[in-house]
Amino acid sequence: MKYPMILAAAMTVGLAACGQPEETPATTEAAPAGSADMATMPMTSDAPAQTGAGTGTITAVDAAAGTITIEHGPIPGVGWPAMTMRFAASPTIVEAASTGERVEFDVSVRDGVNEITAIRPE
Repeated sequence: MKYPMILAAAMTVGLAACGQPEETPATTEAAPAGSADMATMPMTSDAPAQTGAGTGTITAVDAAAGTITIEHGPIPGVGWPAMTMRFAASPTIVEAASTGERVEFDVSVRDGVNEITAIRPE
């Protein structure tokens, strides 16, 4: 009777250790001269932007942030299902947008930035 209990306890301890992050030793090395914090470095790629076209309803316009939020249908060109999301847009496009308006729009996606490049009434 003792052996099954000991085995169960050992398995519990073993499983508890699984998935625990390894401790990484702290480093005290200084960054090389002229290096910058990675968080402040621009992360861009040479990959071309993905583009697509969609239709939807404008649910919010934020001129100060330069964004338009659209509840849109699927956009196959960029692999998106129907959803509501916020897009960056130029001041000219933001000025022309009105909450509640049904629109067709073109979108460009590059380096995690979703930008409306053209918008027109549906």
